[in-house]
Amino acid sequence: MPPVTLSVLGAKILLTVWKLNGVGGSSVAEEALKEALPDQSDGYSQEVGVLHGLGFISKTDTDGSPRVALTPLGLAILRQIEEDKLQELG
Repeated sequence: MPPVTLSVLGAKILLTVWKLNGVGGSSVAEEALKEALPDQSDGYSQEVGVLHGLGFISKTDTDGSPRVALTPLGLAILRQIEEDKLQELG
């Protein structure tokens, strides 16, 4: 399987879900995620779909409110992104 390359928006979404404590069973409202992103992009919905399809985030619908959370795989990818950034600094 070829390595997965995330877009800048995809990485921002993962990091923002992490910062909002959306991990595992503790999901965050998708509206809160949109508001917390530094720059909302037209590709947001598509990127969330890609991240969900890759298994990096889970999506649920609670009482008509869509929610998202990082999966264990999403956490691993986010950690790898952050490690790569640290290596670039060193």
